[in-house]
Amino acid sequence: MDASHSSCPFCPFSDPDPSFVAEHIEYCYPENGAHESVPHPLPRSSPPPQSDSEESTDKYVDCPHGCGEIVTTAELSTHLDLHVAEGIALDESRSAESPLDAGSVVSDHELSDPEDSFDGATARKGEKRGLGRDFANTKSSKPGRTRSPPRTVGPDGAKRLGRAELGPHAHEKKMPSWLKKMLEKGGSSSKQTQITADGKLTRRTTVDNETDHLIPVIAKLCEQDSSVQRAFLCSPKVRHVCKMSREGGFCGYRNIQMLVSYLKKSQSPGHEHFTNGVPSILELQDKIELAWDKGFNSTGRTETGGIRGTRKFIGTPEAQALFMSLGIPCDASSLSESGTLRAYDSLYMDVATYFRSGCSLEDEKRVYKTDLPPIYFQHQGHSMTIIGFEIRDNGSANLLVFDPMFKTSPAMHRLIGTSAQSNNPGRLLKAYRRGTSYLQKYKIFELLKLCPVDMATNPNQ
Repeated sequence: MDASHSSCPFCPFSDPDPSFVAEHIEYCYPENGAHESVPHPLPRSSPPPQSDSEESTDKYVDCPHGCGEIVTTAELSTHLDLHVAEGIALDESRSAESPLDAGSVVSDHELSDPEDSFDGATARKGEKRGLGRDFANTKSSKPGRTRSPPRTVGPDGAKRLGRAELGPHAHEKKMPSWLKKMLEKGGSSSKQTQITADGKLTRRTTVDNETDHLIPVIAKLCEQDSSVQRAFLCSPKVRHVCKMSREGGFCGYRNIQMLVSYLKKSQSPGHEHFTNGVPSILELQDKIELAWDKGFNSTGRTETGGIRGTRKFIGTPEAQALFMSLGIPCDASSLSESGTLRAYDSLYMDVATYFRSGCSLEDEKRVYKTDLPPIYFQHQGHSMTIIGFEIRDNGSANLLVFDPMFKTSPAMHRLIGTSAQSNNPGRLLKAYRRGTSYLQKYKIFELLKLCPVDMATNPNQ
């Protein structure tokens, strides 16, 4: 471990900012010995000796914070770190419109390693179509996931995937009835009164696991963060959709919902397929199964054993199959290590090129706001929605993401519709940044991009 990093005495969590480590300990391991009730997580079960055709079951653990999420042991530290970020309260940010946000804050800190520099002039390398799996009907394994010993091989030659690819519920026939009812009901809604930047009152409806109007807040925080040399953001017409409590591994569906929220609000081609709003997880499962019926990435049915009514993970091929079956233009690609170029460098360059295509760099801005769609982003075991890209003063880079695993912090909620003034913008942005320390753990990434709409042909943009 880097000597400059403080660490938690109860679990592997560490961070260069001691205040975040202190908050982590207080948040997950309270005082008065309460941390004893939250033991260091152990595997969910100790499997018996395995044959070559059996899978290990010790990869996933319950989040010790109690959010109900099942995560891999490798991701536990990052997961707990982001729980701290999502819990930032009102007294840790300051809105110019309200004295309620005033309070002491800890100074900002550098979130990326100085040696991890981003060279925007480096040629893009390492890009391959389909990650060894043709996104349009190939017979190899699930892209971006380590393949387990195959259990069955379908008539199309596709191999059945296991826990490593489909998650801890890879072989269940149907999800619990309580979970199905919860997904059918969806997040609860409420109405809130908000003071806008011009001092007017506005009434808006909110859904517990959905947050709109976050992109403008993130843009303002990037402008205030002195460590940001340049930042790019996607269209503000995308909503952050996160999981509900105890929901489980539905990240892929939540990211599809975020892309659909953009399609709906921007009135982009294909939005007419979602007349009833953003579809539920159960509705998305039906749409993906229907896409397979129509022949779009249909080997996914054999590989997953079918997803309708289950908690199996989905990935880029399922998202692509859904959009393609609805005639929504999209482009899927994979990025991996090539020669001396690391996988995350290829990812940085691809994403930077994408966002630069949506703006004029002659304007010499620090923060560029574009009308580009967000990007579906997949790595081993998890997916997010890329909503921007940063280059820092020290030469490092960050993806800016909406992570469906974590909810919007109270502090960020309070800044929506205001001038979003903060004494510590970097602290609030931490939940949205994914830099080299996070990405270097993965050897392959997948991106699914909706094809941008020509502004001239879409006056609603």
